[in-house]
Amino acid sequence: MVKVFLARQPILDREGRIFAYELLFRSGFSGVADIKENEGSIATAKVMDSIISSFGVEAVVRNKKGFINIDENSEILEVVELLPPGKFGFEVLESSVFSEEFLNTLKRLKDLGYELSLDDFSYREDFFPYLELVDYVKIDVLQSSPDEVEDVVEKLKRFNLKLIAEKVETYENYKIYYAMDFDYFQGFFFQEPYVMTSKTIEPAFATLVKLYNMVSEERNVKEIEDVFKRFSDLSVKLLQLINSAYYALRQPVKSIRHAILMLGYKNILKWILLLMYSVRSKDFTSDPLFEEASIRGFFMEKLAQDLFDDKELGEKAFITGMLSLVDVLLGVLMEEAVNHLRLEKDIKDALLYRSGRLGNLLNLVEVVRRGNLKAVREALDKGDYEGLTVEKLLQFQTEAIKTYSSLEF
Repeated sequence: MVKVFLARQPILDREGRIFAYELLFRSGFSGVADIKENEGSIATAKVMDSIISSFGVEAVVRNKKGFINIDENSEILEVVELLPPGKFGFEVLESSVFSEEFLNTLKRLKDLGYELSLDDFSYREDFFPYLELVDYVKIDVLQSSPDEVEDVVEKLKRFNLKLIAEKVETYENYKIYYAMDFDYFQGFFFQEPYVMTSKTIEPAFATLVKLYNMVSEERNVKEIEDVFKRFSDLSVKLLQLINSAYYALRQPVKSIRHAILMLGYKNILKWILLLMYSVRSKDFTSDPLFEEASIRGFFMEKLAQDLFDDKELGEKAFITGMLSLVDVLLGVLMEEAVNHLRLEKDIKDALLYRSGRLGNLLNLVEVVRRGNLKAVREALDKGDYEGLTVEKLLQFQTEAIKTYSSLEF
């Protein structure tokens, strides 16, 4: 049986919200340590059936759209009825052999209502039939200079399509291609710290910092309740998260007091950290920073519990993963960000210096999240991770994505 591991990269609109995902599937086979890189031909009937049955559409894309890589070898038409057109589209890999037969396959997909994207596009006149068919064109901005990219953008204006700048790794690059009127952006730029000279901390965030410190000290429940009452919207958000599918509670939690008594102080800390990222946006599911921090937290928690069989370390690992992007959230240096919070020394050392067991786990999770399997193998070879394989890491990442997707907002 084919094992399927899910990864996904968000595609952001011009407002910085998640518009869609590029879905990246890794496949492994029992007894085989190596994991094949994502290929268009992976989209076979067997694998696509596993995606739907193992994950479910909502876990894969939530309320966004997912683009699946295909090439001329993909047996996609055999299983396309499994995938709702409103939820999925197809990204044509640059390695595809473009033929009359493949063009007809893409036309049939369009007729069925699926959106199409061309990956790593380089301007060629023999691509005109495809440019008249597809909805999006991706341009790899690392492969060309800004002037060369601008020249391609000008040539594409005659076609009715949207442009996606991919491999946007820094805010400087993002600003360049934003100014060129790209419609969407893909890359890790939104995770890069961008320190602002003057930054006012949102009142809601300051309240959550206060609550985090109170809960970590296990202060009186009434004191904590009183703080929450001053920000009723935070109370509502917290109860929504706790009542989501994550805990599968038989009875809904109806108050902050009830939540603390039922789940305990340490579990409440987890949800306060999630709420810290909510102050940026009313729509949690469209915020890439909230999503990345959440997945890092769940990923690190699962990894720590598996490697060390230590529940307390797992809780610390979650906190470390969630806070690993707090400097980006606040637009301040990490040193300044962690000084606001009462954190144990091993968590601080992990965040500031990437040291200790938590620091090593954070490094490993960040490499996996970047999707470079070669770098993942190198990190495993260098570290002391007995029994940990690339396949197991991808499994934990998939589980973290599914856990994040079970949250309700």
